[in-house]
Amino acid sequence: MLHVIIMAGGHGTRLWPESHKERPKQFLTLKDGRPLILEAAESLDGLVAREQIYVVTGESMAPLVRESVPWLPERNIITEPVGRNTAPCIGLAAIHLLRHDPDATMVVLSADHWIEPHSVFCDTVQFAINLVEELPERLVTLSVRPTGVSTSYGYIERAEKINSHVCQKWSHFANTYEVSRFHEKPDRQTAEQFVKSGCFGWNAGIFVWKARRIFDLIAKYQPEIGRHLEKIATAFETETYESVLAQEFPQMQAISIDYAVLEKTDSLVCIDAPFRWDDVGTWQALDRIHQGKHDAAGNLIENVRVDAVNSHNNIVRSFDQQKSIVLVGVDNLIIVQSEHGTLIADKSQEESIRRAIAELE
Repeated sequence: MLHVIIMAGGHGTRLWPESHKERPKQFLTLKDGRPLILEAAESLDGLVAREQIYVVTGESMAPLVRESVPWLPERNIITEPVGRNTAPCIGLAAIHLLRHDPDATMVVLSADHWIEPHSVFCDTVQFAINLVEELPERLVTLSVRPTGVSTSYGYIERAEKINSHVCQKWSHFANTYEVSRFHEKPDRQTAEQFVKSGCFGWNAGIFVWKARRIFDLIAKYQPEIGRHLEKIATAFETETYESVLAQEFPQMQAISIDYAVLEKTDSLVCIDAPFRWDDVGTWQALDRIHQGKHDAAGNLIENVRVDAVNSHNNIVRSFDQQKSIVLVGVDNLIIVQSEHGTLIADKSQEESIRRAIAELE
């Protein structure tokens, strides 16, 4: 059976002041008045039943999950005592699925990304599912076609094209490749070379695989994590589950699934995915996901009255509609006001926001 795992444990500090420890970015309404996590949860409607959608999140964030995705069954919220990056997160989700479905297929995605159109995303995931059905030991990741040069994303370098029966059936839609290697966020010059070569895609962190297969590979390449997961699994359906989870999970190494497994296996393939995607990692993502909604001067204005004089390419966002904001002679600024604070930053300095917030805290 098909199951969707939504990872919802991040904090998104570069989206301060709206994103903070009490309400991280996956719960923000950045487009169409809907939380990002709800968009993620409903992005595969029609492909998977809602009863088969699960959210993995921190204990403190479980109430926000219930509020943001009100139709999600309580049993489908899997809580982590502490954050330990994506490998332990995915491993925990896998053992939960294997309790009731030994042949479970997992779709793994993040709660705080933006994807459009959903119809193309559903088709891409169906393609990935078919690839796993064709060869159950396969691990499939989605490599998004770059729409420009970006230093904000990791990249996947493609190798040989795969021409299996399933790949030929879907060749009108997208191609599939072996994965050569992963690349961390590059500098501008390197990113330009990646995009120009045509052999690279953005690493969207979206995966499809068998739950048993990914658990076995975690246990193979990260045996300590595997042992802790096995101890947690033995406590399912017992009164000791919460205490065992609280004891075992924090002992796991904090490591991404990329480093823990994907860079070590030769079973990984990638689909050259055609949908539009953004990890919404910084405020400038609003310029991308709200294309066509800027004023004549290139300003993006949300939820507030703004009078702009000789001011261009600014992002202005506030939920205090009782007050106006006046811009005079300023360009390329990010201005965000919330009950938690006010941010004024030059777009070119946006990567420094995380450091500034760390000093505040």
